[in-house]
Amino acid sequence: MGKIVINMDSLKSSRDWVRHKVNEGDNIFRIMPPFGDLEQHKNYPYHRWSVAWLVDPKSNKRKPFATPLTDGDTCPVQEYNDALNLFIEERKNQLKSEGYSDGDVKVELEGLRNVQWNMRIQHVYAYNACNQAGSVGILELKSTAHKAMKKMMNVYIKEHGQDPTSLGSENDDSGVWFNILKEGKGKDTEYSVAFNQTKQKINGTLVKIDDRSALPDHVVDNYDSLAYDLGSIYVRKNYDELRTILMFNLGILAQEVPEAGLVPGFELEEAEEKVAPPARKSARPALVEDETPIKRAVAKVTLKLDDEDDEPAPARKAAAPVAAKPAVKAAAPVKKAPAPVQEFDDDELNALTNEILGD
Repeated sequence: MGKIVINMDSLKSSRDWVRHKVNEGDNIFRIMPPFGDLEQHKNYPYHRWSVAWLVDPKSNKRKPFATPLTDGDTCPVQEYNDALNLFIEERKNQLKSEGYSDGDVKVELEGLRNVQWNMRIQHVYAYNACNQAGSVGILELKSTAHKAMKKMMNVYIKEHGQDPTSLGSENDDSGVWFNILKEGKGKDTEYSVAFNQTKQKINGTLVKIDDRSALPDHVVDNYDSLAYDLGSIYVRKNYDELRTILMFNLGILAQEVPEAGLVPGFELEEAEEKVAPPARKSARPALVEDETPIKRAVAKVTLKLDDEDDEPAPARKAAAPVAAKPAVKAAAPVKKAPAPVQEFDDDELNALTNEILGD
């Protein structure tokens, strides 16, 4: 394998980073070629991260944490979600057996459903991308937008036989500008991806053609120093570190929804009595630094866009089964309203994501 270039600026404080935002409406980008260690990126132009949004015990602010699920390892947040699903189902059956109506059951479980929403794991896909202003930065797409992007890349390869992430703009080797359309807000947000198109007169007729206009020269000439190592844009948390953060969050949530701290295997009382086990070794791969430029094939499309890296790999270590416990006695109704669900638009997402860097 040839030597590679790692942009060491991509490992500095978040203040030095460029992060592209997907705003409501049209967003025009060129997706950049795979960058970094071939063994790590395997010629994919993106890197998948599994992220949990939790309150940081150090800052008391909610921020994204990269979970072990990113690397296919056992994840405590996923374990809690699985246990919480069973816990909610048992509570629902218990309430129905006690004569609660469907409407009353929904009200009684509202707090736990909010906890379920707040504790969910999000899968984001990070790309190197260039905007129309000629700025190379990190573009993070949610699953629906990522799948739409991959679909259009495959269409481009079939129609043109060329790499859609190519830095070139020649007839026989050209990348293409994409338009990511964002519509709606919150849970109702929808994404679609199409080729950006320009109008051109051909034989006196005005037609739309795929935008294959050139990248700025400084991007083509300096891509090796502008791109980011997508496998290092978050600090990974190992199982024990993340479980400690998780239990801290359950303590906060239980103030509003007491049952959040009664989920089997994650009981708050037991957590306070136990001494935290020694931290496990991080699975983060070592970075490689060199000064040899990246080698890219021009004549042949080698870009990988299959489904291999689309979803989290199965956990390498199965979680220990949670022992069955007697049904939890129905808790007295909490007078206080459940904690509101926190939702973030893309601007807030990018701002908060930056906080994790350098931790």
